[in-house]
Amino acid sequence: MITIKVFVPTYFDKFKCIADKCPDTCCIGWEVDIDPETAQKYTAIDGKLGDKIKKHLVRDETGCDIFTLCAGDRCPFLNECNLCEIQLNSGEEYLSKTCTLFPRFYDDFGKIREMGLGFGCPEAARLLLEDNEPFSLEFYDECVAEVEDIDEDFLGELIALRAEIFTILEEDNLNFKKKIEKIFDISIDFQKRLDGKQFIDKTQHRSFDTCLTILENMEYIKEERKEFVKNLHSKKLSKNTLNLYRSDFEKLMKYYIFRYLLKACYDYDVLTKVKYGVFACIVISRIYDFVGFPDLETRVKIMYSYSKEVEYSDINMDLLDEMLYNDFDTEDLIGLL
Repeated sequence: MITIKVFVPTYFDKFKCIADKCPDTCCIGWEVDIDPETAQKYTAIDGKLGDKIKKHLVRDETGCDIFTLCAGDRCPFLNECNLCEIQLNSGEEYLSKTCTLFPRFYDDFGKIREMGLGFGCPEAARLLLEDNEPFSLEFYDECVAEVEDIDEDFLGELIALRAEIFTILEEDNLNFKKKIEKIFDISIDFQKRLDGKQFIDKTQHRSFDTCLTILENMEYIKEERKEFVKNLHSKKLSKNTLNLYRSDFEKLMKYYIFRYLLKACYDYDVLTKVKYGVFACIVISRIYDFVGFPDLETRVKIMYSYSKEVEYSDINMDLLDEMLYNDFDTEDLIGLL
């Protein structure tokens, strides 16, 4: 066994699922993946629940076990009160790893594991927006069977870059746009050292409508969210929105930097990871402005709706990654803030 260090934000353990009180649900619209260990447990369940599990547990074209969805893309075990029949009848230990984990996420980087909370859950989004403490991590040791080999020196450089970005985001004497400019400056310098003469960051004069084109080409869980995007065309951002809600956007950037930057240890594409967060801030600030002085409940809904549609689809993230890499330079993105 190998000992690894698991890092979590200080707010991590504050999250508690609010189940049927949730204004949304993670049990509608998403395919429910069942890990092999849990699938094996399900074969031992008998009675009506066991019969229902056998009916809906199938193997997809990739060889993974899943639950087939019912009308309205509902998980077959989500009852009329929006509670899980499996958990109610057999206990939480019978939930799949996917169901147990969400909205938590984790990534392994050699002997380091990082865990966090995703914005795609209403209660997690609320917790992230209401947390006013400086971002910090706690850690504990855990034993695993194996770890993947990575460039530990490069990972150390990424961790140092991330710390520098967080320091910029926590500066009091800069407005949000100036902070993004500074973050892009250090990220460009970092990427230039990696790419050398192959580095490209050429202005292409992209407008906000190009951002909306990306969003319109994505797949959606709720069609009304795609329809809402069409209302944002040619919406000019109020100069006060980013600064009026600066705390929200600083927290959103910290979330994206924490969740994605270290993934560059596998593809060496640091700059695009930073662009993820800036793109989200551009779109969400337009939605804030469109709604007009949103209260906390509305801001939470905007945040989790965006994250749920964009971040939790491999197809959508691949599209976003490609477009931000090829079609948006840093100057374009700054100009849209």
